[in-house]
Amino acid sequence: MSSSSSAHTATITFDTNIFSVETVKKAAYKYLDRLTVDFHLDGSILTCLLSFPQETSEADIGATVRDLKNEVLDQDLRERIKAETAPIRNLILAHAFSKTGLIVDEQVSED
Repeated sequence: MSSSSSAHTATITFDTNIFSVETVKKAAYKYLDRLTVDFHLDGSILTCLLSFPQETSEADIGATVRDLKNEVLDQDLRERIKAETAPIRNLILAHAFSKTGLIVDEQVSED
């Protein structure tokens, strides 16, 4: 993960072997009220060009870049927890729905 900035833009790069494109996009979505993002994927390097409104100060740009990097880490952790807990979550949901009558057991009656 690296970054650079100039007047009202900043660039952050992510290695997609570490962070998925989906994870970075979810993190960027949280900041769409402060910036726009252009994504470019070159091999395993995802480059994000962040564009800020003209009135955004350099300090605010720097703070937002730091916040975005932290959000990428947070989203990555959320994705990992989601993957690790999927079997348990699916078992709980299957059990819950089996009690609702939404899933009807087909019983073959022997007449």
